[in-house]
Amino acid sequence: MHIADLHHDRRRFMKMMSLAAGTPMMGNLMQAAYAAGPFNDYRALVCVFLFGGNDAHNMIIPLGAEHAGYASGRGNLAIPQANALPVSAGLSGRAFGFHPSLTGLANIFNGSRKLACVNNVSVLLQPTTLTQYNNEVNLPPNLFSHSDMQSHWQTGRADAPAETGWGGRLADLIESANGSSQVSVSITAAGQSLFQKGSNVVAYAVSGWSNTRSTIVRRLRSYRSWDNYSPTRPNPQGVFEGQFNVPRFNKLEDQWGDMAARALATGEFVNATLYNLDAAGNPVRDAQSNVSEKFPISPTPPVTFINSSGASQSNRLAGQLRSVANMIAARDVFGVKRQIFFVSLGGFDNHGDQFRNSNNATTPILSGLHADLLKQLDQALSWFYDWTVAQGLANNVTSFTMSDFGRTLTSNGQGSDHGWGCHNFVLGGAVSGGAFYGGPNAGQEFPTVALGANTDVGQGRLLPTTSVDEYGATFAKWMGASNSELNTVFPNLSRFARNTGMSFLA
Repeated sequence: MHIADLHHDRRRFMKMMSLAAGTPMMGNLMQAAYAAGPFNDYRALVCVFLFGGNDAHNMIIPLGAEHAGYASGRGNLAIPQANALPVSAGLSGRAFGFHPSLTGLANIFNGSRKLACVNNVSVLLQPTTLTQYNNEVNLPPNLFSHSDMQSHWQTGRADAPAETGWGGRLADLIESANGSSQVSVSITAAGQSLFQKGSNVVAYAVSGWSNTRSTIVRRLRSYRSWDNYSPTRPNPQGVFEGQFNVPRFNKLEDQWGDMAARALATGEFVNATLYNLDAAGNPVRDAQSNVSEKFPISPTPPVTFINSSGASQSNRLAGQLRSVANMIAARDVFGVKRQIFFVSLGGFDNHGDQFRNSNNATTPILSGLHADLLKQLDQALSWFYDWTVAQGLANNVTSFTMSDFGRTLTSNGQGSDHGWGCHNFVLGGAVSGGAFYGGPNAGQEFPTVALGANTDVGQGRLLPTTSVDEYGATFAKWMGASNSELNTVFPNLSRFARNTGMSFLA
């Protein structure tokens, strides 16, 4: 076998093993020539995935004359006009409101106008009419399936095997702009995702921050089982690391050890970058057990909230975004110019529990499980945006939401069922906000929400007017991909009219 064959085989094997392991890895293990960059500025993209299918019909609500059609279709799920938070979207003759849990985002939309709503977006293989849908012409496979639609959203390629995500393909393009950085261009605070899987880049994983575990990188020596560690006993971290450097003759073991050793080295580098360490390499803590950070994050996010049942509940999304803030704050030491982050919030599959824990007997839809999820989203995103503003980074950081799909307009009695088109938020200083996007024509940036409307494929499921390709290409272009490179990130982009992206990002 030729040396070149061995090298190719090794690269393919390492990519396969890193995915199987789900182990944090450096993104520059396998360098290649990329076209995007070099970049003189810093930019970060933050994907916020809402797992389960967000009921966007109650996230953005048509008001005025259109509310009657909405309310008739929604039944007991309808948000009353009086309770919606009015937003000024600038669509002549039309009025809209946000869910009452979204106070912070409504203020940003109406105030600084750095929040945009990109409406009725979902997976498409091509622009699709209602007639084509009814005749099943070129529809994405397995519509309305959680796992398939999550995969399609994250790959941006519903007509191909789920081999890479569009965030990973974008990371492959821009990886070289990070030079010799030891930290991947892709970072996840929500576990490994298909969205970030590239041909070369592998996401580096950090933990979500919390008050009780305030570091985002864990070390074996820090685990409770090693609390009684002393210098007279074997160093568990050292023993663990040493196992990866033992010579082996089995290719599987050899490459696994190489991968894990590099992952540990990256973890130690990140730890040393973010925290002041003691002689044992663990973060220094004060009397209150607060970690001594080299890049303190202030103010701290609202990592808890009072839910509809009146209890204090963890805001896991806020903790993940706090970890994202940690990595952004250390960008210069890491030596990065571009970063792609992935965070998530689950629980949106509200078939029969949308009212759960509601404390409003008269209008239960105003609270309950979905209201609590939107409150977490609102607290976390509002805090994160305010933090970027305070750091002078608002123009450099863009956050956006994605979800499996929207939901039915109709109620099943206790919730809503699987839909298709979904509304999304885009937030950041570079956003042309205080506006709606996503309609086929001017003035139609928000669909008519009523049973039997021209975008109703059944039960008030929205026929998408914007593809994931067009939505995602806007972020890829903002991150530095050229128009020709957009087709590498989204191979089907040329099928759509907005094939160089949309106008919600400057």
